[in-house]
Amino acid sequence: MKNNEEKRKKENFNMASTDATTSNVHKDPKEMGPYETPDSSENENAQDGSTANVPDPLDRRVRKTRNALKKSLISLLQKKKITDISVKELADLADVNRATFYLHYKDIYDLLEQSEEDLLSRLYDTVNSYSMEDIRENTHMIFTGIYQLCLDNADIVRILIGENGDIKFLAKMKNLLKEKCLNDWSSILKKQHLEHFDAYFAFLVGGCMSLLQYWFQDGRKETPIELAEITAIFLDRNLG
Repeated sequence: MKNNEEKRKKENFNMASTDATTSNVHKDPKEMGPYETPDSSENENAQDGSTANVPDPLDRRVRKTRNALKKSLISLLQKKKITDISVKELADLADVNRATFYLHYKDIYDLLEQSEEDLLSRLYDTVNSYSMEDIRENTHMIFTGIYQLCLDNADIVRILIGENGDIKFLAKMKNLLKEKCLNDWSSILKKQHLEHFDAYFAFLVGGCMSLLQYWFQDGRKETPIELAEITAIFLDRNLG
């Protein structure tokens, strides 16, 4: 009889364990206790991308390596031209080996180009975050965003717009701003100016680029807001 009672206890225990495991398969992870874990099938779903917001440690390592390489390139470009920088020198400074470098980039020019594209992507997002109505109501608002972006990325911006800067990057930057001007900023120009848009745009961008270079050479004494206000005065007096 004692054996029968122990047998029933064992069966009840097994059933309870099975129920707990099964309940966790469909249970919201947020509702689980600190020691509960979802079923392994959920982990498989997380790996194939069906479960959102699951951090990937590999992605973090990749970003960390690429950021280290970008920072090292910027550091070296402050001292020498890109043609004088070797992959070995760059990799040593970033504390990675050459093989790791080539896993991410074809060469140093590829690293520079991707760094530039990242900055241009941020510039694109910045200028397109302002509508035509925003610009019409407050002209210097968009320039505040642009100058703040340049300040946040001061190390690479200083290099790219400096005397040893990348001409191709400057051309891409001008084209990006020109597209924005053509689509939205024309509202701040007098209608009679539009037939000479290219000339006025060259004047506008040339002045802003010179102002930006002055800002960096002079130690960035003005805030992005103050520099944007100077730009707005420049626009109002010459294009308003």
